[in-house]
Amino acid sequence: MANAAWLALAVTAHNLGRAVGALAGMGRATAATLRRRLFTIPGRLVHTARRLHLRLPANWPWASAFLTALSGINALPQRS
Repeated sequence: MANAAWLALAVTAHNLGRAVGALAGMGRATAATLRRRLFTIPGRLVHTARRLHLRLPANWPWASAFLTALSGINALPQRS
């Protein structure tokens, strides 16, 4: 059962990575490319006025792709 659970989690992580890559406009990027460009973010989470903000470096080359994916994720309908 542990192997089946591990496999299910690995497949879910792979599919989520592909979905985020597609939302970012990266098409058929490899998992290593997605890790290097999107998942290892050189930013900070900061609290201001009781809100949470993500601060990205101004010269980060994949900021627009990340923000595109983030806005696509936020546009998904929520289930209640």
